[in-house]
Amino acid sequence: MKILFLSIITAVVLGAFVASYFIKKEQENNIGNKFLRLIRKFDSWQMLR
Repeated sequence: MKILFLSIITAVVLGAFVASYFIKKEQENNIGNKFLRLIRKFDSWQMLR
């Protein structure tokens, strides 16, 4: 019973770490995309001048 409980707790904690890793990776990617979009807008604005 104790081993089952510990294994379930370990699995839940491991799942939380994996989920937070993928969420963090996706947010960093999203920030990179926003930065690239800003640079493109700035470039197009420079072309208009």
